[in-house]
Amino acid sequence: MSHATKRQAFMEKMQGGVAIFRSAPEFLRSGGHNIEISYRQDSDFYYLTGFTEPETICVLAPEHPEHHFILFVRPRDPQQETWTGRRAGVEGAIETYGADAAYTLDQLDEKLPDYLKGCETLYYNSGKEHAFDEEMLTFINRFRSAMGRGPRQLVDPGSILNELRAIKDADELETMRKAAQISGNAYREVLKALKPGMYEYEIQAVLDYGYLKHGSMRHGYSPIVGSGPNATILHYDQNNRQMRDGELLLIDSGADYQYYSADITRTYPINGRFTPEQRALYEIVLEAEEACIAATAPGRDLADIHNTAVEVLTSGLVALGILQGDVHKNIEEKSYRQFYMHGTCHWLGLDVHDRGPYRVTPKGRSATLVPGMVFTIEPGLYIPENAENVDPRYRGIGIRIEDNVIVTEEGCEITTGNAPKTIEEIEAIMANS
Repeated sequence: MSHATKRQAFMEKMQGGVAIFRSAPEFLRSGGHNIEISYRQDSDFYYLTGFTEPETICVLAPEHPEHHFILFVRPRDPQQETWTGRRAGVEGAIETYGADAAYTLDQLDEKLPDYLKGCETLYYNSGKEHAFDEEMLTFINRFRSAMGRGPRQLVDPGSILNELRAIKDADELETMRKAAQISGNAYREVLKALKPGMYEYEIQAVLDYGYLKHGSMRHGYSPIVGSGPNATILHYDQNNRQMRDGELLLIDSGADYQYYSADITRTYPINGRFTPEQRALYEIVLEAEEACIAATAPGRDLADIHNTAVEVLTSGLVALGILQGDVHKNIEEKSYRQFYMHGTCHWLGLDVHDRGPYRVTPKGRSATLVPGMVFTIEPGLYIPENAENVDPRYRGIGIRIEDNVIVTEEGCEITTGNAPKTIEEIEAIMANS
């Protein structure tokens, strides 16, 4: 499905009115004069336009007699392009990106009123960029004063985008398979490199190289490379500790390929062999993940899958004596949350925590799975170092296993299966490295 088809689908769901989208802002490094942080387009903007430049405004006007897709862009500027790269300009916006009309950004005040005539509803996501919000509010008020009428209702386009972006088309799925393949292959290289005494950032460097070598220009998110007790910190990102013999290394990372992200977590023994305690906990998490994968099918929902993980993890913790008493009572009392405190799934796509319907209504049931949805399955167990009520042999161990799945007509497709996951495969690869 092309960006044009995605735009058309969005406009068909608009109930009249006009939609305005702003490109992602550029950011400078703190204290760095003209030193930009690597630019990435806003995901909604990219989804609807394919346009990757900053300082751009997209207007969708399905009821306009001539122009439905309008771009306001930076003008061509040979001198500036020598410093910062080529621009599409007005001509490129039309010829390359399919805009029905295009103007330079400084023509916004002059040209936008034509597209707002008779418009009662404005689809606009406020709160992303305060300065532009103020600009838009001032413009709308000025337009109303001049015309005697204008947009009266401001609607967040997010609900439409949640619905559209939740179901991927064939091209999106193929791109996501490629992101997963690149990521999984990099994890295999990690296993071959991993040794006691290395620093966490050395493993991050293996991932960096593996991604770039195969066409991924960036991580989909900040990688987590946590060894030993750092594996029990859910969003650890310092990645600077020296790894020790006998510990585990938890890696949560994914390549961004053509704007779509993978998201894999694996937990590996730094010396190539799991200890009995590490193995026991790992097998519980792996069993939970496999049960969740088996439970994934059209008609189910994310709550079903999370509950499956909770049941398997809690049963395993009781069996090891880490939790005491009846499994169902522990679930009812949420005792497991000492060691498993996050959800099992999230949507995946242009964003690592992608748009999608987690619930049909804010306090209602979870949205039903349908073919084309893509999400993660990521159960884990995290035993804090200071867990005094737990056998010392298990303290300081953190384990998470995460795969990416596509909902199919029959069940699901695992796209990240090339990242080694079973104890036997992990230990065999490391033994031969």
